[in-house]
Parts: sequence; C-alpha cells; structure tokens
Amino acid sequence: MTDTQWPLWEVFVQGNPGIPHKHVGSVHAPDSEMAIQNARDVYTRRSEGISIWVVPAVEISASSPEDQRAGFSV
Repeated sequence: MTDTQWPLWEVFVQGNPGIPHKHVGSVHAPDSEMAIQNARDVYTRRSEGISIWVVPAVEISASSPEDQRAGFSV
C-alpha cells in the first residue's frame, strides 16, 4: 500500500504577545508554508492568534511515563 497522505504537522499558536505558544492541534500539508496556511484556516479563523508555529510531527520527541527517573517529573 502506498502512503497517499501529506505529512503531519503539529500546530502551536500564540494568543497574545509575551505568552507561550500553545499546542492547538495538527494539520496535514506537503510543506511548512502550506502547513502554516492550513493551520491559519483551521485554528485562527476568528483572529485567536498572533503567531503560528508548525513542526513536522516526525521531528517531535517525547518522554513517556515509563521513562521517569529521579528528579524528572511530568
């Protein structure tokens, strides 16, 4: 079977200056430019954000509860 879906991008939006970007969801797109446009269309329709970050989902590394060790809390 051939993969026919565009890559998955995670979307982060900053609501106001000085506050952190917040993860709001995901979009599929062939490149970062289209990912930003798709994210804008889906997640900022009512001008909720002032800045958008998109990150290829395959580039995100995350810890898991099984990885907890002394001094590391989730």
